[in-house]
Amino acid sequence: MEVLLFPLVLPVFTIPMLTVVQRRFGHRLGGRLAGFPTTTFPLLLALVLLDGAEAAAQAAKGIVAGQLVFVAFCLGYGRLGRWARTPVVVALVVAAAAFSVADSSAWPVTLAVAIAGLVTWPAPDHVESTPIPRWDAPVRVLVTVAVLAGLAVVARFLGPHLAGLLSCIPVVLTILASSTHRRSGFPAAESLVRGALRSAPATLTFAVVVAFGLTHFGPVVAFGAAVAGMIVVDQVVGQVSR
Repeated sequence: MEVLLFPLVLPVFTIPMLTVVQRRFGHRLGGRLAGFPTTTFPLLLALVLLDGAEAAAQAAKGIVAGQLVFVAFCLGYGRLGRWARTPVVVALVVAAAAFSVADSSAWPVTLAVAIAGLVTWPAPDHVESTPIPRWDAPVRVLVTVAVLAGLAVVARFLGPHLAGLLSCIPVVLTILASSTHRRSGFPAAESLVRGALRSAPATLTFAVVVAFGLTHFGPVVAFGAAVAGMIVVDQVVGQVSR
């Protein structure tokens, strides 16, 4: 039960934080934070504490596979959303197609696709500054918690690997992108999603290190190395994708 509650409580804090960052510092930085392991890390930590390193490692492998779904959503929204009447639906269809072929051993492909998408991303349009209403963050929280609750219940009965894979479904990003698009237009939502894609290689690195280091080196070393690897890769990708 604790494993179910921990990821569900997190959006109560993370969604308002992302909304504040998006409001004050821009859509791209809000997307950057949404792309980091803000929901997957608590799931892994809870599994380590309650079910052991082996279960957490299996979940991390699921997260590695699930990053392809996240990257596919970002690319689908960014590339097709400009012409689609319902860009979120189009992006979710692309993500669902990626879900069917997602595999933890294909992480180099996911990394290559993410970097290629960043390098070839079209020049951004001008983004108009639009105030975010006060009711926006509470609505985002309620919808996110409701969706994650359904995923968590299903995943708990189907094993840690699937739990990790399902945790990568871009629930938070979908809500952020759709509400931003509706309020501020596609250029703002595109900036948000591009920022999330920019963080994807670092998050993928984090999951790979945890997946293959947790059972060999223990939680402290594995998580520490994962955070360090995430920071290094994020800096490198930032130089490549400028």
